[in-house]
Amino acid sequence: MVRRKVSAYPRLKLFNPLLAQTIAAFGVLALPPLSTFIVKELELSAFMMGLMMSSFYLGCIVFSFFTGKIINSLGIHKSIFISLIVIGSFIMASSFFDSVWAMLLLLALSGMGYSLINPAINLLITQDFSVEVRGFAMSVKQMGVTLGGVFTALLLPKLAFIFDWRTSLFMGGAMVVCFSLYFYFMLKSYASPPAPNPNLNHLKNIKIFFQNSKLVRLSILSFFFVGAQFSYFMYLVLYLNLDLNYSIAASSFLLALSQASGAIGRVIWGAASDHSGDKRKVLSLIGILSSIFLVLLSLSPFFSMPYLLMAAITIILGFTISGWNGIFQAAIIEYGGEKTAAVSSGVSLTFTYLGIFLFPLFFGWTKDLFSSFSISWVILSICLILSTILIYKDQRSASVKTKKFAG
Repeated sequence: MVRRKVSAYPRLKLFNPLLAQTIAAFGVLALPPLSTFIVKELELSAFMMGLMMSSFYLGCIVFSFFTGKIINSLGIHKSIFISLIVIGSFIMASSFFDSVWAMLLLLALSGMGYSLINPAINLLITQDFSVEVRGFAMSVKQMGVTLGGVFTALLLPKLAFIFDWRTSLFMGGAMVVCFSLYFYFMLKSYASPPAPNPNLNHLKNIKIFFQNSKLVRLSILSFFFVGAQFSYFMYLVLYLNLDLNYSIAASSFLLALSQASGAIGRVIWGAASDHSGDKRKVLSLIGILSSIFLVLLSLSPFFSMPYLLMAAITIILGFTISGWNGIFQAAIIEYGGEKTAAVSSGVSLTFTYLGIFLFPLFFGWTKDLFSSFSISWVILSICLILSTILIYKDQRSASVKTKKFAG
């Protein structure tokens, strides 16, 4: 395979996937730190705010089944460039509308770009890193999700205080568009992905994906894990501000701390999975620890926990609940086969995006129903335990990689 020219700069092999994921996440995570401003101005319920924050992923769900075919046609650098353009442009457009439904539509269209960039970055890593270190590389890449969240939590509320939340949202989208130019030129000479087998079409590859029980179990696990993760990060500021009476500044700072610890956790958990050799054991441990600390978080209104203790809980939760994604994506490619990495990533991420879309809505609905965030945190904890049991049972079956996956 022909390697791209930038391989002369080996550090960029890890930096570029990390930066691309960070910029994309900066766009799609722009709403949570602005949620308090939006709820007060538009007078939204928790359910409607959850719908707005998760609307990005409605576009992801619709589009992600076809991302593998698109990436194979466009190549890596064009896919990443177009993804960031789509994400940023529709975020900018959404800031001009007063209608909640118009904003939902535009944010969903923005999510179509996000569904394309994840498999493209995964393919970038697959071509540059061997399977022995791919879990670590994927986890470093996934640091970008939490780093993007850190930057939004630190920057966008300040811009909202200086201007207003609409200007802050517009500026966030504009930053994403500006960074797209970097990737257009930096990745321009990158090799195209391997040509797919002409005897096997895209739909046949999708069918074979669902015949692989390991891939299906991992995808179901991602549905629950990502639902808990995004519900936590989307509602943390509202929870701290409304239930614990923390200021917006203090709540945003804890969100930033939690996101930052998540960035560190992704790398450490990724290295641990490469060392252990069985990624599912590490995923099980992450699920158990996350469920425990979600229960502790749910108890905070009843025990008047000091700020430092809340900071410790949010830091540990960020470290655990964010640590699974890179391991999951590396496992998907490992069990599915490298030749169809774009297809397997795209199909598995459909489950992930579905969890991101549905869980915040369910979380907001339970909060409105019971008038309490605490019950919602406990429900998330139960979901993590159930999905951990699913993957634990899979560990007991023979760990044989499939060779049937089309390529």
